[in-house]
Amino acid sequence: MKKILLICILSVFGALSMQAQIRPKDPRLFIDSAIVLMDQEKYVEADGYFMNALNRIDVLPADFCFYFGKNSLFLKKYTQSIDWLNKYLELKGSQGQYSKETLTILEKAEEGFRQNRGITTSADVNSKFFYRNTISCDDSKPIICPVCRGDDIIISRDGLGEKRYKQCPYSNNGVLTCTEFNLLIQGNLKPKNN
Repeated sequence: MKKILLICILSVFGALSMQAQIRPKDPRLFIDSAIVLMDQEKYVEADGYFMNALNRIDVLPADFCFYFGKNSLFLKKYTQSIDWLNKYLELKGSQGQYSKETLTILEKAEEGFRQNRGITTSADVNSKFFYRNTISCDDSKPIICPVCRGDDIIISRDGLGEKRYKQCPYSNNGVLTCTEFNLLIQGNLKPKNN
């Protein structure tokens, strides 16, 4: 009787073990693990986890772009770092949780790129990145402003939780031209004078 019970228990554990091996890991766990490894300065291992997540997730969260770009800088993969950090800025704009840090890291990645390529003038580098990191569109068709999300008003809360309203410093009635949008995602669009 004990042998039969033992065999049954082992069979159940064996079936559960096989089922766990068949079921794919949640891709978000790869991202979380990569972030932890990056914080521990294990950049090569973190890169492996980022690549696993990249291969398994169809729609990547904006935070992935930030962390992958940051880790790529540590690995001195400057072009990759620049691409992913710019993607984060395209998705989140200047109001994202990591936007300020992204701009700082992006500057370091561009400096590393210039040093690796022997480029001495920042104008050449900036113009090269500008043309590579733009969208192809027509100025006659308006684009919804990612800063105000087409409302032309930015709503924020003060320290007491009261709503504050401010007109969008970049858009006209919540829209941008193609040229303005490309300047915005590059961080080169100057706020309009109100």
